[in-house]
Amino acid sequence: MLKKESENEEIVTIITQINELLIEVKNEQRKMKKEVQNNHKVNMRKFAKLIEYNEILDMTNTLFEKRLSSIEKLLYEVFKT
Repeated sequence: MLKKESENEEIVTIITQINELLIEVKNEQRKMKKEVQNNHKVNMRKFAKLIEYNEILDMTNTLFEKRLSSIEKLLYEVFKT
């Protein structure tokens, strides 16, 4: 009978330890999820800035190409005659 009670206490102790580990794992997962969400927000802001930068760069390139084209036309007309 003592052996059975001892085994039961051991099983209860093991179950308690497993539950504590599960709680620790859950807390770690919650913390990781929160970090991932924060990182995602930061990354999305950075992507938005990159997209904006690329749009500005495209506009600048378009203006530069127009100016270069007009200079080429003028040079062509000057050296044509």
